[in-house]
Amino acid sequence: MLEYGRPDMTAAKKEHKRFLVGIAGGSGSGKTTLSRRVIEESSKAGIDGQIFSLDNYYRPLDHLSLEQRKAYNFDHPDALDFALAVLQLKNLCAGETIEQPVYDFKVYTREAVPRVCKPTKLIVVEGLYALYPPELLKLYDCRIFVSTRLAAAVLRRIQRDIEDRGRDVEGAKHQILTTVLPMYDGYVQPSQKNAHFSINWEGEEIPDKATEGLVRMVRDYFR
Repeated sequence: MLEYGRPDMTAAKKEHKRFLVGIAGGSGSGKTTLSRRVIEESSKAGIDGQIFSLDNYYRPLDHLSLEQRKAYNFDHPDALDFALAVLQLKNLCAGETIEQPVYDFKVYTREAVPRVCKPTKLIVVEGLYALYPPELLKLYDCRIFVSTRLAAAVLRRIQRDIEDRGRDVEGAKHQILTTVLPMYDGYVQPSQKNAHFSINWEGEEIPDKATEGLVRMVRDYFR
């Protein structure tokens, strides 16, 4: 189901020449999938875009032992360097190229070589806490919160942690119970109130209407 809010498109046009979308939701909710589809469909309409993933802005844990890093609560908002994320996002909006940090979740710190990101017309900010800090909220032209069935989200999270982040099944399950679910209830889900749109889906695919509606909004903005 897609619930509608009222983003002020006219006011947004006056402030800057780029369109910024914030997409938040719990782990495994589908926010990354939606972000990619919006970028792909906008590209077909001649609008270049990029995903600005907040996962790249986790704080480096070089000062901790490997065991301490493994026990770190990555699902709490304090784990993210919002100040750097906001600064680099503003730089992109100002037409500047940035060197974005790349986070290595297998060793729990930033890689030595950053990613070079050039300005684009469309920027999709995606992450657990994309709708959490006020400093980010005021930059967006559109804010979206994505949610899905708990069972499906948990399975996706476990699969990702095992395949992409080097964790075993027991470690992934422990993290779900001790940090993922409590932090979702305490911080992530409450940020839904900051969304213009809420997408609640039950199947394996994000509803086409949700993607089409957002892409139409982007196209209209640049007309």
